[in-house]
Amino acid sequence: MKKGIYRRLAWMGIRKNRQLYFPYLLSGAMMVMVFYILAFLAASDMVHSLRGGEAMTSLLICGEALIGLFSVPFLFYTSTALMRKRKKEFGLYNILGMNKGNILVILIWEALMTYGIVIFAGIFFGVLFSKAAELGLVNIMEEKISYRIYIEWKAILAALVLYGGIYLLLLLNMIRQIQQNNPIELLHSEAVGERPPKSRRILAAAGLILTAGAYVWAVRIENPREALMQLMVIAGVVVIGTYLLFVAGSVFLCGWLKKRKHYYYQTAHFVTVSSLSYRMKRNGASLASICILATVILVALVGTAGFYTGADDIIERHYPYDMGVSIETKEVGEGEESRAYKRELEGLLKENHAQVSEVVETHQVGIDAPIENGILDLSVDIYKNAPEEGNEKLWNKYLENYMCVRVISLEDYNRICHTKEELDDQEALLAGGKRAQEAKQIRNWDGNEYTVKKVVKELPKLSAFQLYGSYSDMMMDYMVLVVPDMNRMWGSFDVSAWSGKNQVLRFWEYDVNFEEESARQLTVGDACEQWVETLAEKKGDITCTYYTKQAKWARLKSLAGGVLFLALTVSVVFIFSATLILYYKQISEGYEDQRQFSIMRKVGMTRREIRRSINSQMLTVFCLPLVMAGVHLTFAMPGIYQVLKASVLDNRPLLVRVAAVSFLLFALVYAFVYFITTKTYFRIVNREVKE
Repeated sequence: MKKGIYRRLAWMGIRKNRQLYFPYLLSGAMMVMVFYILAFLAASDMVHSLRGGEAMTSLLICGEALIGLFSVPFLFYTSTALMRKRKKEFGLYNILGMNKGNILVILIWEALMTYGIVIFAGIFFGVLFSKAAELGLVNIMEEKISYRIYIEWKAILAALVLYGGIYLLLLLNMIRQIQQNNPIELLHSEAVGERPPKSRRILAAAGLILTAGAYVWAVRIENPREALMQLMVIAGVVVIGTYLLFVAGSVFLCGWLKKRKHYYYQTAHFVTVSSLSYRMKRNGASLASICILATVILVALVGTAGFYTGADDIIERHYPYDMGVSIETKEVGEGEESRAYKRELEGLLKENHAQVSEVVETHQVGIDAPIENGILDLSVDIYKNAPEEGNEKLWNKYLENYMCVRVISLEDYNRICHTKEELDDQEALLAGGKRAQEAKQIRNWDGNEYTVKKVVKELPKLSAFQLYGSYSDMMMDYMVLVVPDMNRMWGSFDVSAWSGKNQVLRFWEYDVNFEEESARQLTVGDACEQWVETLAEKKGDITCTYYTKQAKWARLKSLAGGVLFLALTVSVVFIFSATLILYYKQISEGYEDQRQFSIMRKVGMTRREIRRSINSQMLTVFCLPLVMAGVHLTFAMPGIYQVLKASVLDNRPLLVRVAAVSFLLFALVYAFVYFITTKTYFRIVNREVKE
């Protein structure tokens, strides 16, 4: 053949099918662009230098891997849809004298051109937007911005290799499809319907059972520590159930609708149901894919946006003071040891010219104790009958009735809470959640009992990192026990009498509020932190804990902002992917339906009736994934809440508001895609078919 004919035929094939090739090339370029941007950010020195930069880099590497993995099935889907349209063209080439070897050369040229366009466009726009993405990330994390622009060559190399491999696999898949069909089959490939899967009722029932079972499991998640792992397993079950429901369920639904004569024998519904039946397996698989993508987008947005918007709430709830220091002591209540710590710390604050507006000093005892038969029993040796170390399930079961208890004096409580509570010698006050309401009596370590005079929900303002530090590993609930005299209750306790030497911890806590800007607070805080670290090294076996609210806020905001940025990036890719799947699906089906609608016009079907039938079909196709994604999200909410609760965000109303806003925004984008796709589909099917 004439030199260059294959290259020209390949380019002509791309050009003449540009309405199908454009989304195919656009999707590939989008994947390359996002992959490059994430790889660029993962290697960015600016990201590394941020507070929480190491965690952010790990998240970006995970996102990079996720986009790379997702590119394979998504590009295979778009390639398959494209190939279905091109088979007729290749069959015609075959009949006109080209053998399959000649077609193979055309496919290779097309693959090379496609890969070249995708890589060039993807990397070009990746480099163009990478700095904007970096600035957006740093801005979300509320850090300082650098405007140095550069290209990350390692990211370019990784994109070249990864997508080179993917497009090679796509080429091999195209060659396989050509080799498996003869010229006649290729010519009539668009007109071939699909056989419904066998035992469709059984498959639909299996999908319904799996999905319903996953919903029940998700609603019953109660352990925040295990919530993420359980959600991942549930997600796998939901994916399988969703595919079975859409593939087998759509077959069952079409059959059921055909039997409803008053519904089926209407112009709009007849065309819709017939079209769905004709492509039932393909429709089911693509609709299930869109539904899963929509669910992933919504869950990611709700979880990360909830975490980001709740970051301030987390800080305010769990770090109530600008600075907090907690040091383990040998004394109960005020003694020489705690007075020495106080003198040193006050001197350090004075030396750094700290402007202090409030000081809160407390003496506490920490212990883990069970509530049984209405008695909070402080006399129980938690390690005496405990399971073996390392067996997490047995420990979680063993600790079901245990509470993390902080004991403070009535004097400290009244001073912190600005109250005037009074207690008799044998009375106590409890502050805590639902479990605190169960306790009517307090049994001390020496057997003496106290009556619970009052239970209040609001906890006194203690540095909550201590509370969470005590119970977070075992996920116990917590409460504050207020007693009239700390020395009388705990002064004579002998730690050697119990098997666990650290079961009862005595603390001196010193909390401070400043009248200074955040930068000055961090400077003063760094000096205090160094003092605490030096003290811990000198004492050796004591527990010293320290925080400044500004440092905690900066780290948490950086982490929350980074996670939100990654979720937004991945969500944009998934939204784009779902949009292209819908667009590609409807456009390719528009070409398939073109002949059928042409025949319908010839037998008397008006354009108005055609539009009504198209709207009915499109609404069915578009609404099913969105509605199902909304149902998936609703049942996933308890699990998302428990995951965030493990991250100390316990704000269900905030999460519900974020979910509602996220679903509404996604639905608006989805509706926009619906109008674009409907308009294009209507334009295609109203063209006259060229015989």
